[in-house]
Amino acid sequence: MPSLRIISGELGGRVIKTPIKKILKPTPSRVREQLFSWIRPELADTQCLDLFAGSGSLGIEAISNGADNCIFVEQNQELNFYLKNNCDDLGITGKTEILRQSAENFVRRVKDKKFDIIFFDPPFNKNYISALVPKIIDRFSKQGTLIYIENRTSDEKYNFDALELIKETVSGESNGKLYRVSL
Repeated sequence: MPSLRIISGELGGRVIKTPIKKILKPTPSRVREQLFSWIRPELADTQCLDLFAGSGSLGIEAISNGADNCIFVEQNQELNFYLKNNCDDLGITGKTEILRQSAENFVRRVKDKKFDIIFFDPPFNKNYISALVPKIIDRFSKQGTLIYIENRTSDEKYNFDALELIKETVSGESNGKLYRVSL
């Protein structure tokens, strides 16, 4: 069975099981390691949102490094099953809420919920970034919220007035950018 290893924190070295079928594109471990070296000092006592959660590796890594909790949004039934089982196996179910719905539906329906850190890693070759990020900023962020956006290096370039680019990393065809919301 394929798996991903948690990079750091109290769960570091533990395994996240994933389905055999190629239905997800997990954030490369090198990118996760870089991302969490950037945000680890700010993770204590945070509320996180993992949109297009897939394996849940970003939200699980956040909890492993001190986040209070994470809401995972993933519409794929099989990935949701693995995510729930992984959270059970890791003993973090009390710090998680796993929602089986599309990111678009979550963004459209949920209001008045603010997060400290938002992970946004949509499928490549879709227009999710320009369609959803403005709504995510408006509905789920506050001054200082960190938003991590991952896309393909060759995909659309985007710029949002309320986002200040803090860090950027590239690994293969993945481009990860960390922003701070400045309202």
